[in-house]
Amino acid sequence: MPQFSSSFVIIFLSLLLTSVSCGKTFSSRGDVQYLDQGFDEETRQTFYHVAQGTRLLRHSWFIALEQATNTDRFFSEENLKRFGLFLDRTTLNNPDQLPVGFAKTVDLIEGRAYVGLTCAACHTTEISYNNQTIRIDGGPSLFDAMLFAEEVGESLNALVGEHSDIGKFARFAKAVLNEEWSEVGQIQLHGTLLKALEKRLGPQRVAEASEMNLYPTEWGPGRLDALGRGGNTILFQLDRHNLRPANAPVSYPAIWSTWILSRVQWNGAVRQPMGRNLLQALGLGANLSFDSTNNKFWTSANVVDLSRIEKLVQQLKPPVWPEKVLGVIDQAKAIRGARLYEQHCAHCHVSKLTESKESGKQFKEVNLIPLTEIGTDPLSATNFHQRTVNTGPLGFGLLTVADTAEYLTTQILDGQYKEHGISQEEQREWNGYRPNTIEGRLAYVARPHSGVWALAPYLHNGSIPNLFQLFSPREERENVFYVGHTEYDPKQVGFVSQKIDETDFKFVTTIPGNSNSGHEFRDGPRTNGVIGPALSDQERWDLIEYLKTL
Repeated sequence: MPQFSSSFVIIFLSLLLTSVSCGKTFSSRGDVQYLDQGFDEETRQTFYHVAQGTRLLRHSWFIALEQATNTDRFFSEENLKRFGLFLDRTTLNNPDQLPVGFAKTVDLIEGRAYVGLTCAACHTTEISYNNQTIRIDGGPSLFDAMLFAEEVGESLNALVGEHSDIGKFARFAKAVLNEEWSEVGQIQLHGTLLKALEKRLGPQRVAEASEMNLYPTEWGPGRLDALGRGGNTILFQLDRHNLRPANAPVSYPAIWSTWILSRVQWNGAVRQPMGRNLLQALGLGANLSFDSTNNKFWTSANVVDLSRIEKLVQQLKPPVWPEKVLGVIDQAKAIRGARLYEQHCAHCHVSKLTESKESGKQFKEVNLIPLTEIGTDPLSATNFHQRTVNTGPLGFGLLTVADTAEYLTTQILDGQYKEHGISQEEQREWNGYRPNTIEGRLAYVARPHSGVWALAPYLHNGSIPNLFQLFSPREERENVFYVGHTEYDPKQVGFVSQKIDETDFKFVTTIPGNSNSGHEFRDGPRTNGVIGPALSDQERWDLIEYLKTL
């Protein structure tokens, strides 16, 4: 009788249970179908629009903004589609009908209402197949953050820039000021908007003065150099010389089950959920000011809101493969694939459960795979590992970016916990019973594969369009493919890699930051990114069929 390891038994039982429970997975609203991921409609709307304290534009400006080259509203449905965003006409928790991933927030430091981004902008996606569309909450979106930021800037520049349109600004002013409009008020608004645009362009102009290209690698849909651009947003406020090229875009990861992982970020830099959520809010433009004399910090990001978001996401379940739309899973193939998964994948991607000595709660200890072993594009990890920060008014001289981020987040969290009267036990719970330690390892995390079928493109930088190519040697992978559309390929599992829409982004893997090397299955020594033996076509199809069940 054949002998199986305990992890294979767990994998096999998981497969069987999945095959039994693939039935009732759909709810629908309009033309979009929703999977059963643990969110009811109210919870989903809260996830889409709960404020994090981030600031994109003043609320009235956001509502009134036109596109740079015409009179259409910037946040019209057609324009949003170009950026990979979704209009949301539901008014539940969203009276202004803001797009998915946007929220109205009141900056108590300034006493003004803003619209800012939320988790859902980068972590809500859709896939389309046979004229059916499925919404996946918590999945990696196709939001083109760089294009979005550029065009918001162009629209603002069209209002008050060197070649501004007087008629466009007059319409904007009347919409913003409404019943309080006056010629004097319009002139004052012009000055305020011009000052805001100058502040927005500050880092870019400092970089240009020193002949630095801040963003040499186009990110495209579904990618963002969060550590690079976020670092520039925060650290520029400490010292103008802290700018660095944000040239290592990474895919937005899925956020289901993230709360139970021992580490987050692709390089595993962050342990504590509250520290991570605060860093995200600061990197996305939350107001930040500090008094170095009294070692006190103020920010529009609020620990109560950040904790609420964290608890909300804990309800989110991975999506189950929708057989009614994408096709029935071949159980014979999947069983063969489970054996292959146990042999080639489980040692990295099946995380061990560890128990917190403090709380008795269990967490998944994700594995950190050294760059020399995994062989994937190193820029994201090396940039963070090597980056140093002039701490300016903080008074610490030169620190690593990890130590600076740890200090800032710890000080802000501790200050707000005290201000809001959060007890020590609540603090431990909100912190996920993990210390707020941040470090820059030369490694990437091997994330668990739950819902992996919905996470294309693959690798940390999104350089491989589908699972079949992920299991292939590099010479069999596409060096040029297209992303941005939602058309899905249920056989190879990923988005269709050919150009579908005129707005699709051409992904070129020879550009630094975009490499599709590493994580290869080929015969020979296990070095330089070769992690397993060559797989036959049948073995690759079997593995894919098993991964559909996770």
